[in-house]
Amino acid sequence: MARRGSAELVLPAPQSGRKAGLRYVLVSLIILLSLILLGIAWSRVEQFLVSDSRLMLPGPPEPGIESPNFRIEGAVHVSPQQVERVFARDFGRSVYLCPISERRHELRGIDWVKEASVSRIWPNQLVVRVVERTPVAFVQMPGARNTMRVGLIDADGIFLSPQHGGKFNVPVLTGVLATEPELVRRERVQRMLRLQRELGSLMDKVSEVDASDIDNLKVTELFDGRAIVLMLGNQNYAERMQNFLNTADQIRQRMPDAAILDLRLPDRITAVGGKPRVD
Repeated sequence: MARRGSAELVLPAPQSGRKAGLRYVLVSLIILLSLILLGIAWSRVEQFLVSDSRLMLPGPPEPGIESPNFRIEGAVHVSPQQVERVFARDFGRSVYLCPISERRHELRGIDWVKEASVSRIWPNQLVVRVVERTPVAFVQMPGARNTMRVGLIDADGIFLSPQHGGKFNVPVLTGVLATEPELVRRERVQRMLRLQRELGSLMDKVSEVDASDIDNLKVTELFDGRAIVLMLGNQNYAERMQNFLNTADQIRQRMPDAAILDLRLPDRITAVGGKPRVD
Protein backbone atom coordinates (compact mmCIF):
# COMPACT_ATOMS: atom_id res chain seq x y z
CA MET A 1 0.00 0.00 0.00
CA ALA A 2 1.55 3.34 -1.15
CA ARG A 3 2.28 6.10 1.37
CA ARG A 4 0.60 9.40 0.95
CA GLY A 5 2.92 12.34 0.06
CA SER A 6 3.50 14.97 2.74
CA ALA A 7 4.56 18.68 2.48
CA GLU A 8 6.39 20.68 5.12
CA LEU A 9 6.74 24.52 5.51
CA VAL A 10 9.94 25.59 7.19
CA LEU A 11 9.61 28.99 8.89
CA PRO A 12 12.69 31.22 9.47
CA ALA A 13 13.88 31.47 12.96
CA PRO A 14 12.39 34.52 14.73
CA GLN A 15 15.85 35.55 15.86
CA SER A 16 17.08 36.52 12.33
CA GLY A 17 14.35 39.19 11.84
CA ARG A 18 15.11 40.77 15.19
CA LYS A 19 18.82 40.91 14.38
CA ALA A 20 18.16 42.76 11.09
CA GLY A 21 16.00 45.29 12.91
CA LEU A 22 18.66 45.83 15.54
CA ARG A 23 21.29 46.39 12.88
CA TYR A 24 19.09 49.01 11.19
CA VAL A 25 18.51 50.83 14.48
CA LEU A 26 22.22 50.71 15.32
CA VAL A 27 23.26 52.12 11.92
CA SER A 28 20.67 54.89 12.24
CA LEU A 29 21.94 55.81 15.70
CA ILE A 30 25.54 55.91 14.44
CA ILE A 31 24.56 58.20 11.53
CA LEU A 32 22.55 60.46 13.83
CA LEU A 33 25.36 60.64 16.35
CA SER A 34 27.85 61.43 13.58
CA LEU A 35 25.65 64.28 12.33
CA ILE A 36 25.32 65.68 15.86
CA LEU A 37 29.08 65.53 16.41
CA LEU A 38 29.69 67.10 12.98
CA GLY A 39 27.25 69.91 13.81
CA ILE A 40 28.97 70.56 17.14
CA ALA A 41 32.39 70.56 15.47
CA TRP A 42 31.25 72.96 12.73
CA SER A 43 29.62 75.24 15.32
CA ARG A 44 32.93 75.51 17.14
CA VAL A 45 34.84 76.08 13.88
CA GLU A 46 32.38 78.78 12.81
CA GLN A 47 32.62 80.43 16.22
CA PHE A 48 36.37 80.54 15.76
CA LEU A 49 36.04 81.99 12.24
CA VAL A 50 33.69 84.69 13.49
CA SER A 51 35.43 85.75 16.69
CA ASP A 52 39.16 85.11 16.40
CA SER A 53 41.00 88.44 16.40
CA ARG A 54 43.56 87.18 13.88
CA LEU A 55 40.81 87.07 11.24
CA MET A 56 39.61 90.64 11.73
CA LEU A 57 39.84 92.92 8.68
CA PRO A 58 41.43 96.24 9.65
CA GLY A 59 40.12 99.28 7.77
CA PRO A 60 42.10 102.28 6.55
CA PRO A 61 43.86 103.92 9.50
CA GLU A 62 42.47 107.28 8.38
CA PRO A 63 40.88 108.81 5.25
CA GLY A 64 43.28 108.90 2.32
CA ILE A 65 45.61 106.22 3.71
CA GLU A 66 45.23 102.70 2.31
CA SER A 67 45.09 99.63 4.50
CA PRO A 68 47.65 96.91 3.63
CA ASN A 69 44.94 94.36 4.36
CA PHE A 70 42.51 95.86 1.82
CA ARG A 71 43.90 96.09 -1.72
CA ILE A 72 42.16 97.65 -4.72
CA GLU A 73 43.44 96.69 -8.18
CA GLY A 74 42.49 98.09 -11.59
CA ALA A 75 40.83 101.28 -10.33
CA VAL A 76 41.92 104.39 -12.23
CA HIS A 77 38.85 106.60 -12.34
CA VAL A 78 37.01 104.88 -9.50
CA SER A 79 38.19 106.51 -6.28
CA PRO A 80 39.36 104.32 -3.37
CA GLN A 81 36.81 106.06 -1.17
CA GLN A 82 33.95 104.79 -3.37
CA VAL A 83 35.16 101.22 -3.01
CA GLU A 84 35.85 101.55 0.72
CA ARG A 85 32.30 102.77 1.32
CA VAL A 86 30.99 99.48 -0.08
CA PHE A 87 33.02 97.54 2.51
CA ALA A 88 32.54 99.94 5.44
CA ARG A 89 30.43 97.35 7.31
CA ASP A 90 33.17 94.72 6.97
CA PHE A 91 36.05 96.65 8.53
CA GLY A 92 36.69 95.52 12.09
CA ARG A 93 34.95 92.17 11.51
CA SER A 94 36.18 88.74 10.51
CA VAL A 95 36.80 88.34 6.78
CA TYR A 96 34.70 85.18 7.06
CA LEU A 97 31.60 87.34 7.54
CA CYS A 98 32.12 89.37 4.35
CA PRO A 99 29.34 88.46 1.84
CA ILE A 100 31.45 88.24 -1.31
CA SER A 101 28.61 87.99 -3.86
CA GLU A 102 26.66 90.85 -2.28
CA ARG A 103 29.72 93.13 -2.22
CA ARG A 104 30.51 92.33 -5.85
CA HIS A 105 26.96 93.30 -6.81
CA GLU A 106 27.29 96.58 -4.89
CA LEU A 107 30.59 97.38 -6.59
CA ARG A 108 28.93 97.00 -9.99
CA GLY A 109 26.52 99.73 -8.91
CA ILE A 110 29.35 102.29 -9.05
CA ASP A 111 28.96 104.00 -12.43
CA TRP A 112 32.57 103.52 -13.57
CA VAL A 113 32.69 99.84 -12.59
CA LYS A 114 31.86 97.37 -15.36
CA GLU A 115 32.99 94.17 -13.61
CA ALA A 116 34.40 93.45 -10.17
CA SER A 117 35.68 90.52 -8.16
CA VAL A 118 36.41 90.14 -4.45
CA SER A 119 38.93 87.61 -3.11
CA ARG A 120 39.18 86.58 0.52
CA ILE A 121 42.83 86.06 1.47
CA TRP A 122 43.28 84.28 4.78
CA PRO A 123 43.76 85.14 7.52
CA ASN A 124 42.58 88.78 7.27
CA GLN A 125 42.84 90.34 3.79
CA LEU A 126 40.49 91.28 0.98
CA VAL A 127 41.54 91.99 -2.61
CA VAL A 128 39.14 93.92 -4.84
CA ARG A 129 39.75 93.79 -8.61
CA VAL A 130 37.91 96.30 -10.77
CA VAL A 131 37.36 96.43 -14.54
CA GLU A 132 36.38 99.99 -15.44
CA ARG A 133 34.06 101.20 -18.16
CA THR A 134 35.60 103.00 -21.14
CA PRO A 135 34.00 106.31 -22.12
CA VAL A 136 33.37 106.76 -25.85
CA ALA A 137 31.76 110.22 -25.96
CA PHE A 138 30.94 113.35 -24.03
CA VAL A 139 27.23 113.88 -23.36
CA GLN A 140 24.98 116.27 -21.52
CA MET A 141 23.73 114.98 -18.17
CA PRO A 142 21.08 116.44 -15.87
CA GLY A 143 22.55 118.42 -12.99
CA ALA A 144 21.21 120.03 -9.87
CA ARG A 145 18.26 122.44 -10.01
CA ASN A 146 17.23 121.46 -13.56
CA THR A 147 20.63 122.37 -15.01
CA MET A 148 22.72 120.40 -17.49
CA ARG A 149 26.34 119.38 -17.07
CA VAL A 150 28.91 117.68 -19.26
CA GLY A 151 29.37 113.98 -18.59
CA LEU A 152 30.59 110.84 -20.33
CA ILE A 153 28.94 107.72 -21.72
CA ASP A 154 30.29 104.26 -22.50
CA ALA A 155 29.48 101.77 -25.26
CA ASP A 156 26.64 100.25 -23.23
CA GLY A 157 24.85 103.59 -22.84
CA ILE A 158 25.87 104.00 -19.19
CA PHE A 159 26.43 107.56 -17.99
CA LEU A 160 29.73 108.11 -16.18
CA SER A 161 30.28 110.79 -13.56
CA PRO A 162 32.45 113.58 -15.01
CA GLN A 163 34.30 114.27 -11.76
CA HIS A 164 36.29 111.08 -12.31
CA GLY A 165 36.65 111.51 -16.04
CA GLY A 166 40.12 112.88 -16.59
CA LYS A 167 41.03 113.74 -20.17
CA PHE A 168 39.55 111.79 -23.08
CA ASN A 169 39.90 112.29 -26.82
CA VAL A 170 36.29 111.45 -27.69
CA PRO A 171 33.60 113.27 -29.68
CA VAL A 172 30.54 115.01 -28.31
CA LEU A 173 27.37 112.93 -28.69
CA THR A 174 23.98 114.65 -28.67
CA GLY A 175 20.49 113.20 -28.91
CA VAL A 176 21.00 110.88 -25.93
CA LEU A 177 18.63 111.51 -23.02
CA ALA A 178 18.93 110.39 -19.41
CA THR A 179 15.18 109.70 -19.41
CA GLU A 180 15.52 107.10 -22.17
CA PRO A 181 15.80 103.37 -21.39
CA GLU A 182 19.35 102.05 -21.28
CA LEU A 183 18.77 99.90 -24.38
CA VAL A 184 17.76 102.97 -26.41
CA ARG A 185 20.84 104.89 -25.27
CA ARG A 186 23.01 101.89 -26.12
CA GLU A 187 21.58 101.76 -29.65
CA ARG A 188 22.39 105.43 -30.23
CA VAL A 189 25.93 105.00 -28.92
CA GLN A 190 26.50 101.88 -31.02
CA ARG A 191 25.37 103.72 -34.15
CA MET A 192 27.87 106.50 -33.37
CA LEU A 193 30.64 103.93 -32.90
CA ARG A 194 29.83 102.38 -36.26
CA LEU A 195 30.11 105.82 -37.84
CA GLN A 196 33.44 106.32 -36.08
CA ARG A 197 34.82 103.00 -37.34
CA GLU A 198 33.74 103.63 -40.93
CA LEU A 199 35.07 107.19 -41.07
CA GLY A 200 38.45 106.29 -39.58
CA SER A 201 40.82 109.24 -39.92
CA LEU A 202 38.00 111.32 -41.46
CA MET A 203 36.59 111.48 -37.94
CA ASP A 204 39.42 113.77 -36.83
CA LYS A 205 37.60 116.94 -37.93
CA VAL A 206 34.23 115.88 -36.52
CA SER A 207 33.50 117.69 -33.27
CA GLU A 208 29.95 116.48 -32.62
CA VAL A 209 27.65 113.62 -33.58
CA ASP A 210 23.86 113.97 -33.35
CA ALA A 211 22.20 110.55 -32.87
CA SER A 212 18.70 111.79 -32.09
CA ASP A 213 17.61 110.07 -35.32
CA ILE A 214 19.65 106.86 -35.66
CA ASP A 215 18.54 106.54 -39.28
CA ASN A 216 20.02 109.93 -40.11
CA LEU A 217 23.17 110.66 -38.15
CA LYS A 218 24.37 114.23 -38.33
CA VAL A 219 27.93 115.36 -37.71
CA THR A 220 29.27 118.82 -37.05
CA GLU A 221 32.53 119.64 -38.81
CA LEU A 222 34.68 122.73 -39.15
CA PHE A 223 34.51 124.07 -42.67
CA ASP A 224 36.20 127.34 -43.66
CA GLY A 225 36.46 128.40 -40.03
CA ARG A 226 32.81 127.75 -39.20
CA ALA A 227 30.75 124.81 -38.02
CA ILE A 228 28.68 123.02 -40.63
CA VAL A 229 26.23 120.15 -40.09
CA LEU A 230 26.43 117.17 -42.44
CA MET A 231 23.51 114.73 -42.73
CA LEU A 232 24.96 111.24 -43.33
CA GLY A 233 21.93 108.96 -43.10
CA ASN A 234 22.43 105.41 -41.84
CA GLN A 235 24.98 103.87 -44.22
CA ASN A 236 27.97 104.55 -46.51
CA TYR A 237 29.32 107.08 -44.05
CA ALA A 238 32.88 107.14 -45.39
CA GLU A 239 31.75 107.38 -49.01
CA ARG A 240 29.42 110.30 -48.28
CA MET A 241 32.01 112.14 -46.21
CA GLN A 242 34.62 111.68 -48.93
CA ASN A 243 32.16 112.99 -51.51
CA PHE A 244 31.75 116.12 -49.39
CA LEU A 245 35.52 116.63 -49.18
CA ASN A 246 35.96 116.07 -52.93
CA THR A 247 33.38 118.74 -53.75
CA ALA A 248 34.48 121.26 -51.10
CA ASP A 249 35.52 123.87 -53.69
CA GLN A 250 32.17 123.69 -55.47
CA ILE A 251 30.34 123.98 -52.15
CA ARG A 252 32.30 127.14 -51.34
CA GLN A 253 31.29 128.67 -54.66
CA ARG A 254 27.65 127.60 -54.90
CA MET A 255 26.63 127.31 -51.22
CA PRO A 256 28.95 129.60 -49.25
CA ASP A 257 26.43 130.30 -46.48
CA ALA A 258 25.01 126.80 -46.10
CA ALA A 259 24.81 125.65 -42.48
CA ILE A 260 23.34 122.17 -43.09
CA LEU A 261 24.21 119.89 -46.00
CA ASP A 262 22.36 116.70 -46.90
CA LEU A 263 24.87 114.10 -48.20
CA ARG A 264 22.50 111.13 -48.40
CA LEU A 265 21.91 111.19 -52.18
CA PRO A 266 24.75 109.62 -54.17
CA ASP A 267 24.71 112.13 -57.03
CA ARG A 268 24.19 115.46 -55.26
CA ILE A 269 24.70 117.51 -52.13
CA THR A 270 21.78 119.63 -50.99
CA ALA A 271 21.80 122.69 -48.77
CA VAL A 272 18.99 122.35 -46.20
CA GLY A 273 17.12 125.59 -45.61
CA GLY A 274 19.30 127.58 -48.00
CA LYS A 275 19.52 128.42 -51.67
CA PRO A 276 22.50 127.81 -53.95
CA ARG A 277 24.25 130.78 -55.48
CA VAL A 278 23.44 131.31 -59.18
CA ASP A 279 26.35 132.87 -61.10
